[in-house]
Formats: sequence, structure tokens, C-alpha cells
Amino acid sequence: MKLLKSEKGVSLIEVIAGMLLTAIVFAILTVSMLNFITLYQETKLYTQLQDDLYNAIEYMRYGYAKEYFTEGEGLIGLMTADSAYVSLEGNSMEIYPEVIENLTVAKSYWSRFSLNDNSQLEVSSSYGLKGRFNNEKIFPSTPLKKIGRIPRFKILNRGHIWSIVARTPEGKPLLMKIMLEGQVRFRKRANGQTRQDDKRKNVRTIKYETSVFLGNAAD
Repeated sequence: MKLLKSEKGVSLIEVIAGMLLTAIVFAILTVSMLNFITLYQETKLYTQLQDDLYNAIEYMRYGYAKEYFTEGEGLIGLMTADSAYVSLEGNSMEIYPEVIENLTVAKSYWSRFSLNDNSQLEVSSSYGLKGRFNNEKIFPSTPLKKIGRIPRFKILNRGHIWSIVARTPEGKPLLMKIMLEGQVRFRKRANGQTRQDDKRKNVRTIKYETSVFLGNAAD
């Protein structure tokens, strides 16, 4: 006589418990993945902020290159400048290089760095007979995008970017200080969120400072 082996089944309660456990694990993984993606995107934007601010300062230091206009020409930046001027509002700086030609030709070579209405940096330059280009954006490196009404990337210290630290005996600027405080916004300020919480959770800022000698000012 053969004995039948005992077979154990799965109860409905066990099935439901297994489904609930799977759902919980899936929810945890989903939240973790979303948090990772958010952190990655914020880190990427913050890295861009740092790189773009650094590059903007380098453009002011050495000059901005643009196809056709600067081909065969020296770039117009503070390192090779004969003189520089900061506007009364502090929102723009003009650079004039040393040009070994007549005064009329010399005045047709210049670069202007300025903030636009969105607190982003632009450069305009004139290269003599080659003409001029206007309002080339140098900060940020990406097209304008607004979070609500606020640009994703912006300069915070409007009116306090450029300052003259030292002058020649003739009164020409000799040493120029550049300070850029930039901000990247990740998301809109939530309803009921304080300014402190908004700054802590939704934005990141960084400040760069440097001083540059005007290369030909003392000649």
C-alpha cells in the first residue's frame, strides 16, 4: 500500500503578504532612484555653474574669440589692455587694447562685458575694419531657461562685479578686481516656504574673485 506524500499549498494570506512586501520594496527602489536622479541633475547643474563662472572670468582676462572677427587679431582682454573703464552703474566694463596705429583706428578696437536684463553676462566687441559683434552670451553656456520668472542661472552681485584696485601715476587703471557671485536654481519656491528654506533646498551659489593686471597700462 502506497502512502501519499503530504503537499503544502500557499494560503491567500501568504500571497497577499508577499505582494505587499514586493510593493514596499518596489516603492523604496523607486524613491531611491528618483532621489539619485534628482541629486545627479543638481550636481550636474552646479558643476556647470562653476565651469561657466570660471570661463567667464577667463574671457575677461584673455579676451573672447569669435570666428572671422578675431582671426589674425589679438584677443581683447584685460591681460593685454591699455585701458579699461567701469560704468557708473557698475553693470559693464569696457576694455581698450594697445593699438600701434593712429588714434582713429585705435578707438575702433574694444570689448564690452555687461549684464543683460536677466542678470546674465554678454560680450560685444569691435575689431576695426572687420566690424563688430554684439551681445554674445558668455554666462551661462546654455540658452536662457526660467524657473517660474527667475532665470535658472544668474549673477547675483549686479553692480559690484568690477572694481579698480590700483592706478598708474597718470590715473589709468592698472589692477582690476573681478568678483562673480553666481546662482543656479533647481526648482521653484514652494508655497509657504521661507526664503531661508528656499535658499537651502532650491538653489546653490558660488563666488569667484580674482585680480588682473592690465598688461599695457603702465607702458
